Amino acid sequence: MNKTAVWIIAKKEYRDALKNVLFIVLLAFLLFLTAVSLSVAGFDFQSQVGQYHNALAQLQALSQTGAVLEKPQYFPLQMLRGTIEYLEIIGAIIGLILGYVSIAKEKGNNTLQLLLTRPVSRWSFIMGKILGNSLLLLSMLGLIIIFIVVAITGIGQVMFTHLELVKLLLAFGFSYIYLLFFYCLATVLALVFRNLPNALIFGFVIWLLIVLIIPQIGDTMDPDNQIPGGFFNHMHMTTAQQRGVIAQFKTYETLRNVLEESSIEKHYERLTFAVLGIKNIYNDKGLSLIFQDKWGDLTWIGSYSLAGILLVYVAFNNKHILEKSA
Repeated sequence: MNKTAVWIIAKKEYRDALKNVLFIVLLAFLLFLTAVSLSVAGFDFQSQVGQYHNALAQLQALSQTGAVLEKPQYFPLQMLRGTIEYLEIIGAIIGLILGYVSIAKEKGNNTLQLLLTRPVSRWSFIMGKILGNSLLLLSMLGLIIIFIVVAITGIGQVMFTHLELVKLLLAFGFSYIYLLFFYCLATVLALVFRNLPNALIFGFVIWLLIVLIIPQIGDTMDPDNQIPGGFFNHMHMTTAQQRGVIAQFKTYETLRNVLEESSIEKHYERLTFAVLGIKNIYNDKGLSLIFQDKWGDLTWIGSYSLAGILLVYVAFNNKHILEKSA
């Protein structure tokens, strides 16, 4: 692999993507939605604090000073639920657009034909494209992280702890792996389909299935989601009792798990929600405990993205596909 060629291709990919108006618009929209979600979460927390002080004042007025009220605790990472959900949807679209445009411009310039004759290896060409778009995705995620740190610090008037910063960086590292899968998916589809609009349409159909439809079906089929706050929590059931109930619906639960396991979005959500403490049982917990429970989800999203890279490699090494695409 020619490292110089890889870097030249990567820089060109990065510059070309920054000229893409649709990418800039989607990034601006993502930042806007992030700001809205953080504002809503901040107002909700302030509302909880206000209700706490009002209730405390009423108890003091009634001379019930012995009554115990639980003061709302500020966990900044829990405010990122909306941001993660927007990355699941809009971030995936950005990945699709980058992958599609990366190949569409090559087809438009008829440069895929030259790839068959140039001394630059196809692996260098592939890695250059992936590196350039990876740097772009990482730049985008880095910008969002800076935005989040500034916004949350301003809202809560507190600084992130070192552990919280590590968790934040890890969550966005997993976000990169998630977005890379959609970039690779669109790249392969744009190579395989001779008609580029069909490739984009098919890409969005897959996005719709694995990001919206399948996770929604899985959530709907989950008995614990039928009541706000969780059915099992509402019934005050222990973990053993929960497992006993689930065991009575083994076939049903197996089908639901198969559906959810097929969606990279679900694995990404489970992993990031645990790391950020959005799921309460992992809130304020150490990373060793979290990864002990969530290593499977990390393995799944890593496997999906690795499979995407391998499919890109196979497509670029298939002479028939390149000739058809050129």
